[in-house]
Parts: sequence; structure tokens; C-alpha cells
Amino acid sequence: MQTDTTETPSTEASLYDAPMLIDGESLQAAETVEVRNPADPTEVVGRVARCTPGDVERAIDAAHRVQPDWGGLSFGERARVLEAALARTEAEAEHRARLYVRENGKTLAEARREIGSVPARGRLTLGLAAELDTPRRLPAPAGRSEVRPRPYGVVSAIVPWNAPVPLASMQIIPALLAGNAVVLKVPETAPLALTRTLELMHEVLPRGLLNVVAGASSVIGTTLTQHPLVNRIAFVGSIPAGRRIIADAGQGIRGVVTELGGNDAAIVMEDMTFDDATMDRMAGVIFRMAGQVCMAIKRIYVPAHREAAFVEALGAAMDRIRVGNGLTPGVTMGSVHNRAGLQNARALVAEAEAAGAQVRELGVVEDEAAFERGYFMRPTMVTGVGDGARVVAEEQFGPVIPVLTYTDLEDAIRRANDSVFGLGGSVWGDDVERAADVAWRLQAGTVFVNTHGTESVNRSAPYGGVKQSGNGRRSGLEGVQEYLVTQTLTTYET
Repeated sequence: MQTDTTETPSTEASLYDAPMLIDGESLQAAETVEVRNPADPTEVVGRVARCTPGDVERAIDAAHRVQPDWGGLSFGERARVLEAALARTEAEAEHRARLYVRENGKTLAEARREIGSVPARGRLTLGLAAELDTPRRLPAPAGRSEVRPRPYGVVSAIVPWNAPVPLASMQIIPALLAGNAVVLKVPETAPLALTRTLELMHEVLPRGLLNVVAGASSVIGTTLTQHPLVNRIAFVGSIPAGRRIIADAGQGIRGVVTELGGNDAAIVMEDMTFDDATMDRMAGVIFRMAGQVCMAIKRIYVPAHREAAFVEALGAAMDRIRVGNGLTPGVTMGSVHNRAGLQNARALVAEAEAAGAQVRELGVVEDEAAFERGYFMRPTMVTGVGDGARVVAEEQFGPVIPVLTYTDLEDAIRRANDSVFGLGGSVWGDDVERAADVAWRLQAGTVFVNTHGTESVNRSAPYGGVKQSGNGRRSGLEGVQEYLVTQTLTTYET
């Protein structure tokens, strides 16, 4: 597990009022919402503007007004402007990382990594500009055809609270490089570090090109998804919310790019070595951000005759996790983000235990009093559980991992695929080629061998889900193409 050893206090007093960013202006709203620290819910970290539908309409109008000039530039010209915006996000990185910890509950190491990923990942995307500026030419029956990518126009983007900074950048940079203008809705419970990051970009982008709003989905959601000037929607979040957004988008015959929930399976092969380094890597994948990652291992299938050894090895790795406030030195797992998530994870475990499963609560609690005060849960392993248990069939989205056994590899693959989810999956074994052969058979958009999750994704390659885990792809050329529509010109020449 990665440990942060920087000497820092566990709490900080600074507050940040996150504004709306509309048509080039930083604005406060008549109503604001307090943002609290999930590691200590008595602490107010800042406030965020609560927008009205009228605010969102002004943002969409501004985006619509500026988009034609922006879309008229070449990919290379847009990339140069966006590079300047990414360079601005390198300022205040430590301040924003610490703010991120306090509003979200993650560790400082996790926050630093996510803040730093914005310019690094964005530059990979900008590096595609020359390729995108090259038109595709085809012979035609009586002349020639030329195919060029064109922007949609205005893109509405919506991101969740679990990793809003990198998830927003993965929508904004490809959409803007493609020539669109963007209206982004930040999550009300974790808007601060993201909004400050976007303020920095906002300083150097054309007025009205990037607009930022916040508010209750029940109040402003339909404006973002049904406004007639919105041509494309990008959404990361839950399956139920994704269904509503897709239904809304259908009213205007507009497309939606989605990344929804996951219930990723990991299959342990007969030959996997349970050494400390490998087990720490696996535990890190499971319990990163207290398990609140869509693409994380959420169920494990182990050969029955190796179950005891695996449970002992994984349990030892879990016992090396230190749970506490993410700003406390030495802590490697922070809090669950909200009370509802904590209650849901605990309920899934209690239900399985009542049905006869064995539950192991592991890890080291850094401060017992703080643990009781915040939304904390120790890393928890559930064994002796069946496929039909909710802790297996549903996405736990907390620090909980069920371990199941198999006697036949074909059966393990079938059970891993027997899910409405299809975001990620992994196979773990010493014979990498054999493990890869199995991984290719998993019904998931992104698969891994001996690793898993967002930190292992090749950012130059596309990734995304299948089934109800979403549609569309992020990263790579395909990630930009999600925000482009092709236009074909054909000539008649005698």
C-alpha cells in the first residue's frame, strides 16, 4: 500500500466558496450548500453555489454563442490553447490536493495523484491533434470523397463525487479539443477542488467556452439533458441515473457517452503466487478510495483448494492498511464519502453474515475517536457466501470484498460473466499468457492481468464498459471521437 509520509496536520481551517463559472465570469449564487468533511462531518470545508435552471440556461447560451468560432479552428490551434489551460492546472497543486482530501475523504497520496493526472493525461489527448487534422480521402464513383470530423456543438458533462477531478478532465479536454463548448455540472458534495481546477483553466480559455454549474439534479438536471441547444451529453455515475439521462436525451435524439457502475470480477488462477508484493497490489486495487471506484475488484473467484492460503495472504495485506483521516501521515485508506454509502456497505455485510457468511474486519485504525466520528469502515472480507448474495451481485462501493471459490475454471468464467455489469475484470496468475487467454473471455470493456483498475489503464488506449456499465470509450483517439461526428464531402467530376 502507498504511504504518505509528509508531516501535515489532520485538519485545516481554510474555507473555499466554489462559484459558478458562466460566460467568462466567476459568480456567486443566492443559495449555497455547505460541503463537509466525511472524515469529520462537523467540519465545514467550504460552500458551493446552488444554480437555478436559469443559470444553466445562461451557461448553455454562452457555450452556444462561442462554439462556432472555437469549432472553426484546427485541432492543432485548439490544442495550443488547451495546452496553456493545462499548464495553469499545475499551479496550486498541493493546496487543491489538500482541499480534495477534506471534501472527499480520500488520502493525500490519492488526491495528489488525481490532481497531477489532469495535465499529464490531457497532454496525451492533445498529442492526437495532428492525426485528427488529417482528413481521410476515398475514391468515389465519379470523383472523390473526403471525410472530416466535426464537433457536435454544446456538450453537457456531469461527473460524480468519487473522483471528480480526473473524471471531469477526461470529459472536458477531449470535448474541447474536438471543437465543442462545454457546460459541466460538478457534484454538490465534492465540488471544491474540481471547481478551483476549472477556475484556473477558465482564466486562459475563450470566454464562455467552459462553463461550470452546480445544484441538485432534481432542479437543474433536465435543463442540462433536454435543452434544445445541447447536442451531446457525457455522464459518469450510477446505472439508475444513467437510465434517466439516456431517456431524457432520447427526447431530443441526442447521444450520450456514459461510464456507469461496475462489479468487476477477479479470477485467481491455480498458479498464482501469493507473495506480499502481489497481495498488496491486489488489496490496493480493492480498497483504493475505500472501495469507491467503479473500476475496482469487487468480487474474487479462487480455486477451492487454495482458498485458505489466499484468504490468509489477502487478509495479511488488508491488515497492513491504515485507516483514518486522509491528511494524517501513514494513513493508506480514508473514509467512505457519505453516511448513506457507509450504511449500505455495512448492510450488505450484515445481511451476508446473517445468512451464514464469515466476516473479517481487518486493517489498523489510526485514531479510534476519529474513526467513530467520521464515515469510516475497516477493510472487510466476506467468505462462505454464494453468488446470489447482494454483497456479491450488487456493487458494494465501499471497503468490502467477497471471496468465492470454484472447482472448474470454465464455471468461474461463466459466473464472472453472469452480471449486468461489464466495466472491468482481471485474471491473476504466474503464467501471463494463459491468464491473458482467460481475460479475453471476460465480458468487460477493459481487462487486466495481474493488475486492475483505473491506475493500471493505459491512458493512450481506449477504455470503457459494456452491458449496463456504459457505452462509449474514454482516452486515446476513440475518446476524442466520442465528441465528433463525421462529415463527408463527395464530388462529381467529369
